[in-house]
Amino acid sequence: MPPSDYIKSRESAKQNYNQFYTAVVDGRPYLPNLTVDASDTTSVCKAAIVNVILSLYNTATTSPKEEGEEGTQADVNSNKSLETILLKDELFKSLTCTKVTGGITNALFRVSGFEELKDKISSIVCQLISSCNTGDSSGGSFLSGDGIKSLIDYNSVLIRIFGAEGMIDRDVETSTYAALCNADIAYRYLGRFNNGRIEGWLDGFVPLKCTDLTHDGTSLEIAKEMARLHCLFEVPEGELRNHHFGTDLDAITVGLWDQLCSWMEQAKGYSEFKTPNDTERVKALELDKIELEVENFIKSFSSTSSDNDSGDSTASICGSAKKKSGIVFCHNDLLAANIMRHPETSKIQLIDFEYGGTNYAAFDIANHFNEYAGGTTVEDNGVTDYSRFPSHSKQKDFIVEYVKTAKRFESDLTESSDGDMDVDLSDEVTSMLEQVQKFILINHLYWGLWAINQAADEGCEEFDYINYATNRFKEFHAAKER
Repeated sequence: MPPSDYIKSRESAKQNYNQFYTAVVDGRPYLPNLTVDASDTTSVCKAAIVNVILSLYNTATTSPKEEGEEGTQADVNSNKSLETILLKDELFKSLTCTKVTGGITNALFRVSGFEELKDKISSIVCQLISSCNTGDSSGGSFLSGDGIKSLIDYNSVLIRIFGAEGMIDRDVETSTYAALCNADIAYRYLGRFNNGRIEGWLDGFVPLKCTDLTHDGTSLEIAKEMARLHCLFEVPEGELRNHHFGTDLDAITVGLWDQLCSWMEQAKGYSEFKTPNDTERVKALELDKIELEVENFIKSFSSTSSDNDSGDSTASICGSAKKKSGIVFCHNDLLAANIMRHPETSKIQLIDFEYGGTNYAAFDIANHFNEYAGGTTVEDNGVTDYSRFPSHSKQKDFIVEYVKTAKRFESDLTESSDGDMDVDLSDEVTSMLEQVQKFILINHLYWGLWAINQAADEGCEEFDYINYATNRFKEFHAAKER
């Protein structure tokens, strides 16, 4: 379903004051009237149990899809005692809620205890199905209690309460996340409420630290997973694809430049920040000079692409009839904490795609290299360490692995043929390396401006966004000199 379905659902919800009014968007429950208080763990646990129950109900009552058709779901809102059923026995009191540290855009919570509640949750879902009169005629294959219990193959879920208000289109972002989950790129999406959503918890996985990024084996696995995202994920046709790639079939829209201009204009629009000291610190950044740098880069890339049929100047990676060379769906925020790894299997899982969108593959790689310096955790508080920035040799190793993996996806090449690929891909690797150097500079401007706008919106008490912006701009000037 397109992002506009979220808007339509909110309009319908205005006619129904029940906090558990439920629509189905992107195949998951959406509760536009349910707002979660990040300072109240009971509120978080209630949202978790409600979304889990409605997600199970949705799966159990979804009619089988015919070829080329959407599956249909039974309407849960016809039940007048919905709130009573959802909060039956106050199961939320049996759940435990733990705040997850590491994120600075959203408030994150781990809610656990679903394993012990399987029987009770299954009973509630069955009661909900019965009270809504869905019957076997509209149901799928999981209408029985045992079938519903089999779907609860987790003990914990992740509650994400949105931050960065106004900086991220949450309708587009959530619709994109659902598509990523459907494509087995992202991990499990269970439902959305007014100011956040519920996702699967990656049991056994741990987020990487900046120091982990320097390990050769880990770095190469990240390169492979990035290539997998760039090459295998196709944004679904329709409104969502038009948003990310534009409607012109002969030219793909790259969101980077519009985003840079938007954040630049937004940052320059603030005359005062949360404190007088913050205001003075931002003045010292001389945003007028930063604006000139942004304009020069945009002009530079515009002139480069005007002589290129693909509208792009990056190396040809993941090329296809539907993609121009080097322009793919990117994560755009591959810092250490957004990369999960299982310590036993070493499997890598990318998370937090909220800044994802159409971009140059070289930008995604450059962004990842810049993230070696850290600075984004609460503990770092905006302090970066560019002594950890990967050497030219380390960058080349990463890009060689990335290009090999991309080509393997493209032509089903086997790992045994890698030795023969080195010479053939040398020009492509060199070209990509050159492009990455340019995007390393642009990336500093990108996140520096983001940080200024975050400072204006949220202040710097919990995280010093202005300190982070200062360090990104400082490194921009240093890298430019080099």
